[in-house]
Amino acid sequence: MVDFRKLDNLKGGKSGQTPPKVSFSQLTNEFTGDLSDQEQVNDNRKILYEKASDYLSQVFESIKNKQGFALKPGYQLMRKMVDIQPFRDILLIMAIHLDDPYKFLIHHSVNVAIFALKMGANLGLDKDQQLRIAMAALLHDVGTALIPEKIIHKKDRLNQQEFQVFRERPKYSYDILRSFGEDHAYLAECALQVYERIDGSGYPQGLKGDEINEYSQIIGLVDIYEALIHSRPQREKLLHFTAVKEIIQTSKNCFQRKHLKTLLSIFSIFPIYSYVRLNSDAIGKVIETYPDQPMRPKLQIVYDSQKRRVLTERIINLPEHPLLHIMDSVSEEEIKDLADA
Repeated sequence: MVDFRKLDNLKGGKSGQTPPKVSFSQLTNEFTGDLSDQEQVNDNRKILYEKASDYLSQVFESIKNKQGFALKPGYQLMRKMVDIQPFRDILLIMAIHLDDPYKFLIHHSVNVAIFALKMGANLGLDKDQQLRIAMAALLHDVGTALIPEKIIHKKDRLNQQEFQVFRERPKYSYDILRSFGEDHAYLAECALQVYERIDGSGYPQGLKGDEINEYSQIIGLVDIYEALIHSRPQREKLLHFTAVKEIIQTSKNCFQRKHLKTLLSIFSIFPIYSYVRLNSDAIGKVIETYPDQPMRPKLQIVYDSQKRRVLTERIINLPEHPLLHIMDSVSEEEIKDLADA
C-alpha cells in the first residue's frame, strides 16, 4: 500500500507559475467560429471536458486527503465521450491546443483520455473497449496526487531524491486503483505499466513486448505526445511537428509500429488548427488533414506573403496545388505577434 509517511518530509507549497498560454475561453471562441452547424454538439462537448476536469480534480483532492472516491461518475463521463464522436470533435481540438500551466496536472490526464479514446477507435476497438481504455487513461496518473507539489511544480531540474519520488507514482496509482477489486483490476494494471516500454527500457518493472498491457502501451505513447505539446513549469511546449519528430527519433523502438502510425494518422504532423508557413511565405491555419498525405492538409490562409491579415475567406487545399508546400510550423506566439503588429 501507499506509504504516506514516506512523502511527509518532501511536502511543500507550489512554486511560481507562468501565466496561461491559451485560456479555455480563448480556445473555444477561436476554434468554434466556423462550426455553427455543430454548435449544440460543441457546447455539450466543451461542458463534458469541464466536467471530466472537475471529476479528476475531486479524485485528486480525495487522494490527498486519504479518502475514497467513486468510479461511476468517471465511467459515465467517458461513456458520453465514446458514444458521440463527431467529425472534427471539439474535444480533440481542446485536448491538442488548450494550454493552461495552472491546470496542467488535471488537463494532462483528461487530454490523455481523449487521445487514448481516439487511438482505440482508430485501431478498431469496440465501444466497450474504448470506454475501458479511456477510463484507464483518465486515472493512469492518480498517484501523482501523492507527489509533493513542490516537486510537481518545480521549474528547475529535479534532484536525485525528488526524481526517485516522482518515479514512484505508477506504484502509488496501482495501490490506489487495486482497491476497487477484480472488476476494475485492469485500471490498476494499466496504471502500473504506462511507463513500461516494449524494448524493456521503461519502469518500474522493465517489462518487454507483450508483457505490457496493450492499453498501457497506447496510453504511454499519447502520454508522451500530450506532455510534449503542452507547457510545463520547467519548459515551454514544443511545436507539434517537433514533438512528432522527437517521438519518432527517440522512442520508435519503445512502441509498436502500428501505434506510432495511428498516432500520425490521428494527429498528423500538422494537426487541425495548427499554423504553418508555405513556400509562398503565406501563413495558414490547418482546417482538415489527410492521413494519406500528412504533409499536405487543407488550409485557411490567415496572413499573406506580406504578413497582412487576410480578411476574406481564402482556402487552399494543398493536394490540389502542387507548386505550394509547407516550409515550417508557426507558433501561437508568432501569430499573436503578427496580430499585435
